[in-house]
Amino acid sequence: MVEMYFDGAVRPSNDDATVGIFCKNSAGEVIERTFRITAVNNHEAEFQAFARAVELAEELLNAGESVFSFRTDSEAVSLAVEREFAKNKLIQVYFDPAFERYSQLPLAFVKWIPRSENKADRVAREALNEF
Repeated sequence: MVEMYFDGAVRPSNDDATVGIFCKNSAGEVIERTFRITAVNNHEAEFQAFARAVELAEELLNAGESVFSFRTDSEAVSLAVEREFAKNKLIQVYFDPAFERYSQLPLAFVKWIPRSENKADRVAREALNEF
């Protein structure tokens, strides 16, 4: 099983925003990825983080993985996945295509976790501090 932690981070003072992903594949290998993004707020960054995590899952699927446990500290993302719908029109731009790809994974689920347990929080914050 692949453990896929994802998080978004935004610095409102200068509009810097990043996505961080911390992934442990079934062999126990750790993959960390960061992306600089454009986001108005942390909510938008979290949905972009979900989209980037799904992209990485697709890469790992092509490498032979088949079970994905996505972990997020965003209740909005976990509820949107559970309900298969995001209400906010601005968020739908990120959520709808990502959810469509997510639903094509053989076995995947999203679990809400507290921020203190989100290993991607550190990755996203460190990336934010590098910009």
